[in-house]
Amino acid sequence: MKFSHALILASSLAFFACGDDDESSTGPSNSDTADCSVTDGVKVVTPKGGEEFKVGETIKVVFGSDMDFGGFGVELRFDDGAQKVNLLEESIDDAVIDGKTCNEYSIKLDAEGIVAADDAYIYVYPYSKQSKAGKSGTFKVKE
Repeated sequence: MKFSHALILASSLAFFACGDDDESSTGPSNSDTADCSVTDGVKVVTPKGGEEFKVGETIKVVFGSDMDFGGFGVELRFDDGAQKVNLLEESIDDAVIDGKTCNEYSIKLDAEGIVAADDAYIYVYPYSKQSKAGKSGTFKVKE
């Protein structure tokens, strides 16, 4: 009888230790309340616009897409889009592309070339169909 109680307790602890981490900040996420619905493209919902970030800060990027074209790239753009900085060394390949799921990623604003800007935005594009890209609202980047 004692052995079965110990087994149940051990199983319960293992379940809680291996459970989902709701605070995970990388990868697709269904928990976001934003509307990521999109048809034929990419919709960036976070950053929303009006925020102020510092160079080196980690920001949350949330987007939805229905495009399956070899992964996604993420850039920081400023000076009315004339200046761009690639924020990732590799493409995002694990995004859910059903046109309704929010994909949430933590991205650090520390790439070479990032400077202070009053008109910055995040630009998310499918690698093989860049004309279907989406962009965030405009925000400030401070040094």
